[in-house]
Amino acid sequence: MRPIRLTMQAFGSYGARTVIDFERTNQNLFLITGDTGAGKTTIFDAIVFALYGEASSGTNKKDGAELQSQFAGYETEPFVELIFSEGKGEDKKEYTVRRVPRHVRPRRRGGGQTEAGRSVSLTMPDGTEYPQKETDRKLEEIVGLSKSQFMQVAMIAQGEFMELLRASSDNKKAIFRRLFHTELYQEIVEELKRRSGEKVEEVSQIQTVCRTEVSHIQVPEDDEKAEQLRALRDTVLMSKTLSVVDLEALLEGLSGLCADLQERLEAAARERETAEKAYQARRDALTKAEELLGQFEILEKAGKELEVCESEQAEMENRRQLAGRIRGAYRIREEFRRYEEAEKRAAETRESIARLEESLPGLAGAREAAEKKLEAARNSLEEARKTEASVSERAEKALKLLERLEEAGKEEARKKAEWQRAKKASEAAREAERELEEQEKEWRAQSEQLADVKVRRELWHSRNRAAQEAKEEAGAAKRLCGEAGQQREQAREAGRKFAVATREYEEKHGEYERLRGLFLEIQAGILAREELKPGKPCPVCGSTEHPSPCVLPEGHQDLTRETLENRRKETERLRTAQEKASLDSQTAGRLWREKEQAAKRAAGTLFRKLEEILPGWEEEQAGSGLSESGADDGPDARTAEERETAAEEETLTDQEIMRLESAGKQIRAWRRELEQEEVRLREDARRLEDVQNSLKGLDEKKEQMKKDSEEAAQKEKEAGEALAGSRAALEALEASRDYPTREAAREAREQARKETAGRQKIFEEAKEKEASAAGELLKARTLLDQCRKELPDQEKDCGDRKTDYQNVLMESGMSEAEWKELTERYAQDEPERLQEEIRAHDERRAAASGKLSAARESIGGRERPAPEILREEAQEAERVRQAAQKRQEEIGTLYRSNSGVRQKLAQGMEEWGKVLEVHSRLSTLYQMLAGKMTGARMDIETYVQRYYLDRILHAANRRFREMSAGQYELRMCGEDKAGTGKNRGLDLMVYSAVTGKEREVRTLSGGESFMAALSLALGMADQIQETSAAVSLDVMFIDEGFGSLDDHSRAQAVRVLQEMTDGSRMIGIISHVTELKQEIEDQLIVTKDEDGSHVRWQIS
Repeated sequence: MRPIRLTMQAFGSYGARTVIDFERTNQNLFLITGDTGAGKTTIFDAIVFALYGEASSGTNKKDGAELQSQFAGYETEPFVELIFSEGKGEDKKEYTVRRVPRHVRPRRRGGGQTEAGRSVSLTMPDGTEYPQKETDRKLEEIVGLSKSQFMQVAMIAQGEFMELLRASSDNKKAIFRRLFHTELYQEIVEELKRRSGEKVEEVSQIQTVCRTEVSHIQVPEDDEKAEQLRALRDTVLMSKTLSVVDLEALLEGLSGLCADLQERLEAAARERETAEKAYQARRDALTKAEELLGQFEILEKAGKELEVCESEQAEMENRRQLAGRIRGAYRIREEFRRYEEAEKRAAETRESIARLEESLPGLAGAREAAEKKLEAARNSLEEARKTEASVSERAEKALKLLERLEEAGKEEARKKAEWQRAKKASEAAREAERELEEQEKEWRAQSEQLADVKVRRELWHSRNRAAQEAKEEAGAAKRLCGEAGQQREQAREAGRKFAVATREYEEKHGEYERLRGLFLEIQAGILAREELKPGKPCPVCGSTEHPSPCVLPEGHQDLTRETLENRRKETERLRTAQEKASLDSQTAGRLWREKEQAAKRAAGTLFRKLEEILPGWEEEQAGSGLSESGADDGPDARTAEERETAAEEETLTDQEIMRLESAGKQIRAWRRELEQEEVRLREDARRLEDVQNSLKGLDEKKEQMKKDSEEAAQKEKEAGEALAGSRAALEALEASRDYPTREAAREAREQARKETAGRQKIFEEAKEKEASAAGELLKARTLLDQCRKELPDQEKDCGDRKTDYQNVLMESGMSEAEWKELTERYAQDEPERLQEEIRAHDERRAAASGKLSAARESIGGRERPAPEILREEAQEAERVRQAAQKRQEEIGTLYRSNSGVRQKLAQGMEEWGKVLEVHSRLSTLYQMLAGKMTGARMDIETYVQRYYLDRILHAANRRFREMSAGQYELRMCGEDKAGTGKNRGLDLMVYSAVTGKEREVRTLSGGESFMAALSLALGMADQIQETSAAVSLDVMFIDEGFGSLDDHSRAQAVRVLQEMTDGSRMIGIISHVTELKQEIEDQLIVTKDEDGSHVRWQIS
């Protein structure tokens, strides 16, 4: 990735559109120079923002409205556009990315501002635009680095270039993983951990299953080993860790219990079978006795039932006769009803004939009267129609005249409105002339009042720049204070660790010296214990007999050379730890003092500057009790050496920290005031511009208004004359109309139409009544003819029905009074009910007779039994059988349950053994590769990355040795220490060729640290270019750090960088060091004024 052209607008300190063409340089090494705060680092911020949507470093992120320039109006859209290339030669491709941050813009409608969202576009080499949602991911894919990695590889940033150098092994591992794709090894470790965890989970599940099964063990109370088996079961269930030994013992006891239960189950089965046979014999005897007793009971009941049936036989016969007489009575009643109906129809017909003959004369007279009314209604309707035609004609003529009158009225109203508008326009023109004169006076007064706005804006720009610089210096001072505070805690912690290490060393050293002295005193006794054996020559005197060997003192019989040597090694280890803790404490203390001094200097500079530029700062501090005291009490009589020593011991006081906080608040309040003042200045400038624009061409406007006023007066006069003519024509039409209004004409026409409609309705009603009277007369005559024709047949049918009734009455032998009495007393379905009672009686009698015969045959000659004794014997046999069955079921349940538990426990233990074997292998492998073993804390990924780090250091040391004149080189922590205590496999040490020793990287001075970090970054870039086809970085920016180098080191560093740019790599140094301007010819000069930052190339 190589930048070609960078465009910024309203971004950071760059207000106007600024274009930086990186292809204008003659050399690949160029200098970006300018005053502090001019906007040098903003160039790199813009590149990072274009690629990743964020600017600056991880400790000072900027995005959104923070990036919008204060040197451009809200109407100017902020954006960054970067054209960069990827690849080389024929494979070179150019990409264009344009990114707009969140920003404030004016509202499109109304006043005020609103916030606009961010946007990004990526133009591909073929000219197409990449989808916006995927642009960030695609840019990271093209560059091959995340934003944080890009910052560490492509930018040695001001204040942050030590992070990579001093990063812990874990942080370096994350960076190297992305650069060198070693995530496979981390995934292997994670997979081993996951599989090992799965096996642990499987063991836990197997143990849970085993515990569950053990809880199902049932121990009978009468078992001789019941207490022992229960104790084993409770031990397994209650123990936190499941013991294989306890489980095996429990399984052995459970097997013995199952064998005993099986024998008892077989004995219980035999006992149950015997009881079952005895019960069945007793049950069969009882069943036979109960069956015989039942036959005796049936015999008695059938005899009693037969006697009852015989006694009811006469009653049943009477009921049969009554049912026949009731049926006959109802048949007679049916014939009588037919006779009555025929007689009724004949009588009704005779009545209808008499009624119709009487009504005929009246119906004929009604028809004649209706015909006369119809004729009168017809004549009245014709007369109404003629009248309606005459009225309609007059009304139509009147309506047309009224329309002409209405048009004339509208014309008069239109002319009147035109005259009124003309009159108003004339008056408005005269009023506008007067208002313009008043407005001119007001504009000229405002122009004089706002004449100094440009001067006030220049003063505001100066104060705003001062406030911005004060804000940056306050932020830097606060950051330095925070770093000093953190370093102070680290120094105190290092001091505490040194004190602990010293105390531990002194304790162990004193104990070792005591044991060493004791060892020397009892060395003869130890020799006697180890060497003197019966028959073996003494190594001192040669004697083979040892009557009185030296005896060790009480309590020291276990003291050996190995014990003393172990104590010596432990003491030596603690001494080394004490020395390291001492060095760490000294280093941390020195760094603390340096950071405290830097923070104090930054705070002092800030306070002095605020006294000069911030109104009321001195009085505010004095009022709050935070002002400096004793600073100017008199001349300092201390020597230069004393003042230097005192300066080294100076630390930030609580009062100074409070003053810093107060300064921050004062600056923020001041900036808020400046922002409000800026709004007021912009509003005044806009108002001044509006007033000046309004005053331009004012005389022409006044002349035009005078002309418009005269034209309006003439139009008013012409409109008045037209209005008078329209009114005369309207008055002439008013004199010739018949109806006063259009509604009156329509009302007359409507009244005539209603009159005609009313008479039409009377005619229709008369017509309908005449037709109705004629119909009624015809209907009466037709019905009379029909009744006269039907009467003879109806009289004949009546005689026939009477004859049939009399014949049926004679056949039944009943009088009319008898059948009427029967039909009144009994319902028609009474014979069926009586017949049903007779049938039921016959069936009971037959059934009782059958049962009596069957019972006698079944009993034969046997006597009546007594089943109570047999029932008691059967119940006793049932109790014995159930008891035997219950014992068998209980023992069977115990046996089946415990046998199932035994089988599942055996299977579980077998599976447990297999899983434990696999887990042991996986756990050992995971502990080894993950660096979890004591003394081997370096994981496999770190081990692989050491290969890449070794190659990076190889490339880095070529530059570092050259920059440091062969004095230093960077080395990895040795393998013997890399895995001790914690993973230090990627930790860096610095080797000094002068002392021949290695030491911590953080002990380097500022200039030495800069050269080391620069060398490491360059070496990492070389390794990335060499090993990764996906990452091609041909750009690097170095932000400051050269000020910490002496002349020789700086020249060496520049020469190394120039050698690196012999290829295609472009290196930009961001610095304000004056000497660099003489050593680097191509320079991008950054300046800043009241309109923001500006750039220009100075090419050799």
